[in-house]
Amino acid sequence: MHPFRASMAGLACGLVVLVGCGGDATDESAANLPSTTATTAPAPSTTTTTTSTTTTSTTTTTAPVAEIAINQVQVLGSHNSYHQKPDQALFDALAALAPELAESIEYSHRPLTEQLETFGIRQLEIDVHADPEGSMFSTGAADALVGLADSADPTLSQPGFKVLHTPDVDYATSCLTLISCLEEIDAWSTAHPTHLPLMIMLEIKSESVPDVAADEGIDLTIELPWTEPLEATSELLDALDAEIRSVFEAGRLIEPDDVRGDGVTLEAAVLENGWPSLADSRGKVLFTMTDGGEIRDLYVDGAPNLEGRPIFTNGTPGNPDAAFVRFDDPADPGLDEAVAAGYLVRTRTDSPTVDARTNDTTRRDLAIESGAQFLSTDYYDVSELFDSPYKVELPGGVVARCNPISAPATCTEDQLAE
Repeated sequence: MHPFRASMAGLACGLVVLVGCGGDATDESAANLPSTTATTAPAPSTTTTTTSTTTTSTTTTTAPVAEIAINQVQVLGSHNSYHQKPDQALFDALAALAPELAESIEYSHRPLTEQLETFGIRQLEIDVHADPEGSMFSTGAADALVGLADSADPTLSQPGFKVLHTPDVDYATSCLTLISCLEEIDAWSTAHPTHLPLMIMLEIKSESVPDVAADEGIDLTIELPWTEPLEATSELLDALDAEIRSVFEAGRLIEPDDVRGDGVTLEAAVLENGWPSLADSRGKVLFTMTDGGEIRDLYVDGAPNLEGRPIFTNGTPGNPDAAFVRFDDPADPGLDEAVAAGYLVRTRTDSPTVDARTNDTTRRDLAIESGAQFLSTDYYDVSELFDSPYKVELPGGVVARCNPISAPATCTEDQLAE
């Protein structure tokens, strides 16, 4: 085999294990939901007016409109909201040697501002890589193999969390740093102070291409200067909190402490007292994380109820920090149960490019019919990269609708208007 093709074949062997990279980390949504059924809210008080004349008596009873909470709304979100299709030279090489991998990353998102303004996206997902010294992601190890020149943005030399999908091979992004992504969101939010609360989901990444290959039992033989991302530490998670707070002041955030209040645990507060009202949450931002396992354990260490933390964990019902739960599969039987119990839930309407390419709407329709508050997609508009009419929108093309599982019967779309 020609040396170039041999090198790229070796690269593809390592990269093909990343086919799943278009998705999120393994779904750790709660299989063991607590035996909590949705609590029926007390019937609202009524106002009774009685009028009398010498001949008739008329009684009119008017029930007030129930106040809508943030978990009683359903909105559309975007998956890997920053992601851009790789440079054509790199993409073509991958497509020739690992077509499934190339297909899984063949999607590009509009700039964050356009998603918010034009497409009504109210949930964004951002992958972050720690880079406390700067320059860790300034070059891509695979670039030289396909003749790409080094054209790293000087921003990448600065310290701080960087935003990209997979180092060295799938790193094109609409905003290079977490700070720049958040500042763009903040600018739009500030200009639209009555918007519905935005949910920003963070995935904290640390695996290199060789790491992923090893996890899959594949010996990656090609020798390249692969980027070695940093493992999460308590210090890095504190730095992540600090970057969030450097952009959004406390009054702009919906934080675990706000939701817990005087509750014994965050979970108990959510299940017994509910979430803040929509009226009190307009113009604000709520952060969640996709990560469970060791990263979640580090994040709750010393803060079992997320005391002082700005990010809601990907919770496991039964744990004190459980308030937000992720179900990647909208057909998961636990999803609607979790919504009815009182958790916030995010699900996905499509798997990276698979459903869209075949215009298979099965998963999309299940997600829309579910009670998940946040429906994540790569296709709030039809793809410009392949021929398919596949698109995801809420019924009637609205920005938000009354949640089909958790909203009170009195909820109307007028209450959700921005």
